[in-house]
Amino acid sequence: MSSLLLSVVMWAFSFWLVADCLRRRVNPVWVVLILLIQPYGGVAYLLYLKWAQYRGRPVGAPPTRGTGDMGLPTQPEEAALDMADRLEEQQRFGEAVQIYRRALDREPNDPRALHGLARSAIELQQTHEALEAYEALMAIDPRYRNYAAALEYAEALHLAGRAADAAGLLEGLVEETGRLNHRLALAHYYEAAGQTARAKSVLSDALAAYASSPLLEQEANRRWHRRITDKLDELAAN
Repeated sequence: MSSLLLSVVMWAFSFWLVADCLRRRVNPVWVVLILLIQPYGGVAYLLYLKWAQYRGRPVGAPPTRGTGDMGLPTQPEEAALDMADRLEEQQRFGEAVQIYRRALDREPNDPRALHGLARSAIELQQTHEALEAYEALMAIDPRYRNYAAALEYAEALHLAGRAADAAGLLEGLVEETGRLNHRLALAHYYEAAGQTARAKSVLSDALAAYASSPLLEQEANRRWHRRITDKLDELAAN
């Protein structure tokens, strides 16, 4: 009976160590050693963990190495993008762009990396690359970050001298959402494209939509109503 109990305990201990190996994603050889050489394989594995802890390196984690001209450590994808976002916030756009580009080399359709690259490239006046990134992002997720990326894309088109394309983008946006801020943006790009009459029409339609909306929605959109009214007055005075 005692030998059976000891055997059960040893197997339970071995399976627990195997689960730990799988969680840490260590070399699968350890799984074989733990199961075939009981209890010595498990003891060796525990000693290996202690040694790794003493060396200050997480078991199963890939070793750090330089990454190109920046000398940054290789990191998991999300951590690398977190770093790029922080660099962008610090206006270190050149460094951020390098990280976003490397992320896209690994995953070309990553929306977060595309968005970050587009924003940073615009700041560096790398308009062509920014537009390509925005276009790719729109193909993947045109509603990214509650349409914020689409509005940024329209402004990038405008900065590139493509006000008509920016207006076309906003036309689709207004048709889909009907939001007042999107209508105001559409009027802005119509005006930039020299289509003042269409800009006035869009603003007038926006005021009509506001007037027919529920009171709670009107309260939420009050600031946009004020801006639309001011813009319409400005266009009427010119």
